[in-house]
Amino acid sequence: MAPVALFLLHAAAVIGLPYILWSIGGRRWMPLVVVQILVGLLLGPTVLGTLAPEFWSVLFPPRVLDSWNGLVWLGVTYFAFATGLHFDVTEFQGRGRAFAITSTATFAVPTAAGCVAGGLLLWLVPGVAGEGTSPWAFALGVGIAVGVTALPVLAAILREMNLQTPWLGNEALGCAAVNDAALWIAIAILLAISAGEDWWQAGLVLCGSLAYGAALWFVVRPMLAAYLVRSGSPVEITERHVVFLSVGVLLSALITENLGLHALVGGFAFGAIIPKAVARQVLDRVEAFLMAVLLPFFFMSTGLKTNFVWASGAGLVFALTTIASLSSKMLAAALPARLQGQSWNRALALGALVSCKGLMELVVLTMLLERGILSPSAFSGMVLMALVTTALARPLAGFFLGRDTRESPRR
Repeated sequence: MAPVALFLLHAAAVIGLPYILWSIGGRRWMPLVVVQILVGLLLGPTVLGTLAPEFWSVLFPPRVLDSWNGLVWLGVTYFAFATGLHFDVTEFQGRGRAFAITSTATFAVPTAAGCVAGGLLLWLVPGVAGEGTSPWAFALGVGIAVGVTALPVLAAILREMNLQTPWLGNEALGCAAVNDAALWIAIAILLAISAGEDWWQAGLVLCGSLAYGAALWFVVRPMLAAYLVRSGSPVEITERHVVFLSVGVLLSALITENLGLHALVGGFAFGAIIPKAVARQVLDRVEAFLMAVLLPFFFMSTGLKTNFVWASGAGLVFALTTIASLSSKMLAAALPARLQGQSWNRALALGALVSCKGLMELVVLTMLLERGILSPSAFSGMVLMALVTTALARPLAGFFLGRDTRESPRR
């Protein structure tokens, strides 16, 4: 089959197949992202490549897969931008001490547990870290990945469960917002200090990153506010504004990539400084095409990079990181919530919800793999961990809420 024809066949399957399967059987109990990740794994070397290797090599030849790279990079860069647009500091301002404790614990405790799991993996699985990376960078990378909570996917789960407004929905979204902020800061610091061959070079990367962050906040942000908000009212976002902002996203991604961080850090940072008065309009312009058309190529690309072989150590990576993630997220969320007077069922439901990893986890794992912090086997094991924790979030929350008489999802 000609390369163009094969690419179009891939595109139709990558975009349409997960949505069809989700509409038929998964809509009521799992988010679409889980089906998209699962289809990518099934069509990758882990399943189809093992069952029918010759057919798989014909279906996914390297020359055609290379043509995906631009779409994949565009998709994940815009996703980082959309995540920044979702980010709003007012989500966690003025909520009081109890919320501050819960939201901080739901990132700090799992991150610490993940670092311990990373240290154990270094001892138990030879070659689990990327070539040339330091043990502390690998352990911290695993810790950050374990600490992730996916804000966009969590918001979709809460909408499906009709839980946006009660205490549980507000608390979960607030915790996810804090987790998002902490995640991007932590990953930027990790990439900066692990970028150079020595501490002097790493210090230069960190200083350059801080200088760029300050320029975005103190120079670019006021300019965007003046351009997009006139006389206290947001402008109507048109194609002209979308083009302008798209150029800004890509240039910001280019700058952070050249600084030694990662392009996605720049995409997120640019989205985070967009005035919140127009953020919803910008999302409405770009999000549907991004989620439905561009990101499925990223899911498929991730599946094709994932070769889950238990003997390679991926199985132990999956087991340890899944246990660390679920237990620490549940503990870190449930205990403070219980101390606030919530029932054990609602407290545990909060823990189940903030365990959701989603697409954000895949983005983090991809950054760590490309920077050589994770080995391919560690990457494969943690992709499966992301799939399982995301798939369990809604049914676990529904189970605990079903036992609670004060708050349960509407049927």
